[in-house]
Amino acid sequence: MISPPVIGAVQALQKQALTSHDTYELDRIDRALDELLRNPDDTSSTPTKHRIRSAMGHAYEVLERRRTIAPAAAFDHELGDQENTDASYLVVEIHTWLQTEPHLANGERALLEDLAHGHDATTMAQRYGVPLPRMRERISRARRRARTLWTAEEAAA
Repeated sequence: MISPPVIGAVQALQKQALTSHDTYELDRIDRALDELLRNPDDTSSTPTKHRIRSAMGHAYEVLERRRTIAPAAAFDHELGDQENTDASYLVVEIHTWLQTEPHLANGERALLEDLAHGHDATTMAQRYGVPLPRMRERISRARRRARTLWTAEEAAA
């Protein structure tokens, strides 16, 4: 029988997989689901979001070991730099965290996701119809809140 915390983590990861279009993130989610389902009756008191983060971290380690065993080779050296195959790893981590962090307000989440997608304060101010100084203030507050939540989560893990 699958325990309720594992069910919650599996459902959250499946929901995340449905919205993802990144192959690397889908590989990590697949590995994380495998890890969660290897111990379906785990009834420890670990919160669901920590289970997800732990499983995703272990999935990252597995994928990294796989890359050292069989490194990816570019078919056309002009198209890509082999040294930066994991350049999007941090972006994927940030997007995942932004989507799953329950303590972020919807406004903060929207601003931070816009920033993660490469938008700047000027374009965001125009999009939201807000003066530029006010948008910079909102961005600063959202970043500070995110740093505080991230740090607290790191300390708890």
